[in-house]
Amino acid sequence: MKFAPLIGLMMLPALPALAQVKLEDVKDHASLEKVAAQLAAEPYVAPSQKLDPFFEGLKYDGHRDIRFQPAKALFSDIGDVYRVEFFHPGWMFKKPVRFYTMREGNTAAVPFDRGLFDYGKLNVPANVVNPEGYAGFRVVAPEALQKRRFEFLVFMGASYYRAVTTELGYGISARGVAVNTIGGEPEEFPDFTHFWFEAPKPNAKAIKLLALLNGPSITGAYEFESTPGKTTLMKIKATLYLRKQVKMLGIAPFSSMFWFGENSHPKPYDFRPEVHDSDGLQVEIEGGPTIWRPLDVSRDMRLSLFETDKLKGFGLAERDRDFNNFQDLEANYHRRPAVWVEPVSGFGAGSVTLVELSTGEETWDNIVAMWSPKHLPSTPGEPLRVAYNLHWLDQHEPGKLCKVLSSRRGFVMDSDDHLYVIDFSAGEHAAPAKADWVPDIDLHVSSGEAKILDKRVMRNAETGGWRAFFKLDVPEKTNLLELMSELKDGKQVISERWMYQWRR
Repeated sequence: MKFAPLIGLMMLPALPALAQVKLEDVKDHASLEKVAAQLAAEPYVAPSQKLDPFFEGLKYDGHRDIRFQPAKALFSDIGDVYRVEFFHPGWMFKKPVRFYTMREGNTAAVPFDRGLFDYGKLNVPANVVNPEGYAGFRVVAPEALQKRRFEFLVFMGASYYRAVTTELGYGISARGVAVNTIGGEPEEFPDFTHFWFEAPKPNAKAIKLLALLNGPSITGAYEFESTPGKTTLMKIKATLYLRKQVKMLGIAPFSSMFWFGENSHPKPYDFRPEVHDSDGLQVEIEGGPTIWRPLDVSRDMRLSLFETDKLKGFGLAERDRDFNNFQDLEANYHRRPAVWVEPVSGFGAGSVTLVELSTGEETWDNIVAMWSPKHLPSTPGEPLRVAYNLHWLDQHEPGKLCKVLSSRRGFVMDSDDHLYVIDFSAGEHAAPAKADWVPDIDLHVSSGEAKILDKRVMRNAETGGWRAFFKLDVPEKTNLLELMSELKDGKQVISERWMYQWRR
């Protein structure tokens, strides 16, 4: 296949707002903080989205035809180490992203190079103008890790990134930050505009990179140290500067998809029993409850806040791993990773925030979870520093507590009374030595009027755990209920706290 001759390699022009900053001086997180702080004091300049008309006009299939050549990956000259492969701008991805390498104390720009790509069936014009940067990148693990090279981390689009484990595929998307997702102001999507890659050393367990965030209301300096495995671990440090006040800031935000599940009524006319990337939100509070909140959607947006100043962790999870509950051989929803956020520093008073948006299909993420600080900086010169570990894994276990396995609901036969059926695992509670012992069920209903008709627990021989039932009489005037239930042995809580929002 013949390719059009290369137009000369383009030097990377600095963004207007960065004219006074030497990006080649960035060598660590501290030096990147200085860049972000200076940038916050300057007017915002949006990234250029101007592409040559040929690349501008690419559709999905045409953009997919452009493939990076793995043999030309960044750091392929070092040996069997982490390597970086770039994505070509076009289709939906028009904003240029600039890259730098950090080797032995020296920082150097990585210019755009069409010679890194195979353009497949595309007939690229000879006079086409090269993009100013790349669209994003993926990180490929060393062959020694799994006796094969595999992609485990992708950054592409605004501040979005995703990771996989050695056993689970892509699903949930993380973001650098969320701005005004709720609060009435237009939501902003700041961009990771520049990345710095630390040259990996042979036998290094992790790859480290820096990222500069820039948006209308915020700038930021990020450090990511990522290690793939059965649990892929990302150690993240971020320093944020507010150009102006915002209604809401989301730290460690991530997005997922929930169309319908075991608890959805009515279900779409679809051959699959369930379609979702995640089926619940998990929250752990130091010295407090461990919460499981099953996801659900309805006509209206659902907003849930879990306020605390002692956050131990939170995350979205796909607990259902049974293929029979999905029946999808292509999407493999039963093999989507969970994500667990483990705070390290900077998480004070605030709330875990869950947003559930209505959807009629599975293409777009409609679930957002994040940590919203109660107190935000008041000036651009006041940094907000946070550090956290992001675990991409099968699931985060709730210690010795009985874990929620499933949540189902419907009507009582020949009645309009509501029936809820919740399955819990056995947990590790030392139950009394009575053959007929079962836990008590504690149930609270708030935010609307409803009468509890019945509640009970029985042993579930199929799971080896417990099945809790309760029935509610919900008046026609009630449109919203907040439900909370947990298993107890006397006064001792032995299960996760099941929390659910019902909407008519």
